[in-house]
Amino acid sequence: MIKVTVPATSANCCVGFDCMGLALTWSSLFTFEESDTFHIEGVEPAYRNEHNLIVRAFRHAAEYLGKPMPTLSVKLETTIPFQRGLGSSATCVVAGIYAADLWYHAQLDRETITRLATEMEGHPDNAAPAVYGNLCISNQGDTLHTSVLPCADWKGLAMVPDYPVRTKEARKVLPASIPHQQASKQVAHAMMFVQALQTGRQDILLENAVDYLHQPYRKKLIKEFDAVHDLCTAAGVPMWISGSGSTMLAVSMSAAEIDHIKNEVETRFGITCRPVQIARKGASAVYE
Repeated sequence: MIKVTVPATSANCCVGFDCMGLALTWSSLFTFEESDTFHIEGVEPAYRNEHNLIVRAFRHAAEYLGKPMPTLSVKLETTIPFQRGLGSSATCVVAGIYAADLWYHAQLDRETITRLATEMEGHPDNAAPAVYGNLCISNQGDTLHTSVLPCADWKGLAMVPDYPVRTKEARKVLPASIPHQQASKQVAHAMMFVQALQTGRQDILLENAVDYLHQPYRKKLIKEFDAVHDLCTAAGVPMWISGSGSTMLAVSMSAAEIDHIKNEVETRFGITCRPVQIARKGASAVYE
């Protein structure tokens, strides 16, 4: 039996579209066993088959290693909602690949696991933090490069509306181009944003949590976004869309500020809120 835990992730981090992601302290547990017949539990009936993303990821790694695919019994235990911008698909992909690595005693390095996951995901912004933890910045060219950066002790709040935003639909609303002046500002904001996350400078983070590439267009898919954004900004708390939504993520160096935002958002908008922090570890084996 192999057990793997993988953290939820928050991709894009406002100004890091398709290249930046945070690991969050909200994990899923995956159990893999060999079985006489294929079996999977913890997922919707439509996904209880060998086309399931977890199984496909295990198979992807097995093929990379040149190993035969076993008949698996898989169990998923999670409270992370699907299609809410919390990296649920990347979590499943990384779990399958990492489990295969453990299954075959392959000792793949994390760079290879991230690359295999990105081949399935298409982008590294969720895959990298699911593998490494912390804040990850990735450049996907001919070679995938990832920088893993520790951050200050931020307190976070995942604000999860009760409806999904599908990534494919969220990409359809994006413009083909943006003005040069906005692109220039985006670069500056991204660099200052990372520096602020590392140093705990909430004032700098708030000032630079302004995106031009995706958030102005995707926020229309989240009906509460503007009101929640105004609430957080008035309190001096940076917030942004997590992944493609519908989850919104707020961060603060103050637990009291996060408690205030949580109470206001739950009371005024009826949105489910979960306090989180930045996870220092990515995918890992669970030994009992």
